[in-house]
Amino acid sequence: MATSDPLTPPPVRAPRLPAIGFIGGGNMASAMIRALSRLAEPPTLAVADPDPAKRAAFTAQGLSTHADNGMITAASSVVILAIKPQMAESVVPQLGAAWSPDKLLVSILAGMPLKRLSAWMPPGTRLVRAMPNTPLAIGEGMVGLCPGAHAGPAELALAESVFATCGKVLRIADEERMDAITAVSGSGPAYLFAFAEALLAGAQAVGFTPDEARLLVAQTMHGSLSYLLQSGFDAQRLRQQVTSPGGTTAAALAVLERRGHQAMWIEAVQAAQARGRELGAG
Repeated sequence: MATSDPLTPPPVRAPRLPAIGFIGGGNMASAMIRALSRLAEPPTLAVADPDPAKRAAFTAQGLSTHADNGMITAASSVVILAIKPQMAESVVPQLGAAWSPDKLLVSILAGMPLKRLSAWMPPGTRLVRAMPNTPLAIGEGMVGLCPGAHAGPAELALAESVFATCGKVLRIADEERMDAITAVSGSGPAYLFAFAEALLAGAQAVGFTPDEARLLVAQTMHGSLSYLLQSGFDAQRLRQQVTSPGGTTAAALAVLERRGHQAMWIEAVQAAQARGRELGAG
């Protein structure tokens, strides 16, 4: 009997989405495209990117591609702005010539406020700011959404429908909180991956082979996260259950506490939030 790929969930049933164009074909766009492509009725997807190699890769997946941002914009009902924030000032004004009032622009640019984007687009452009993370690629993403001045309930619902098939969505009315979303869930996967790297190194430091370390760390992290979610996310109680006074876990946690690990993570999240604000300020 054939087995399914655990990283490729079955097709998701969802309302048919309109044509979606991506301006930029980087990691986040690729993650979203992978998730949207596995819908039972996937929307028409297209990508604009100046890199011929990236365009070729998307073309091989059956997507329309072009080096011209305007061509993809004109053919799309929902335009996902997925470039680096530093490129916005030169790229976003190019979209105006191909814009029409019925289109929706969804920005996933970290730190880029809606006010700055609006200044580069035709008056009345409907804008939604989003901050997804890469687990969208396997349908397990977390996305924060914030509407612009001209985006009403229908536009926000449309943006949510694009992301809801790829994970969970949190609507935010106050755009000031979007930098905090970026710092927690947008950057969050990298924090977990960094911990996995460190734990792998620790496992090998006590004598395990790389393959043995991967098995130990992967299943421990997977099982622990599942247990955490089923517990109602009572992290403190679960930590206490594992930590017997004077035991091995207590010895390990004492090192982390001595190194100030909680303060370190709080500082890290605050640094990510501050960097997002810096990017938005230009």
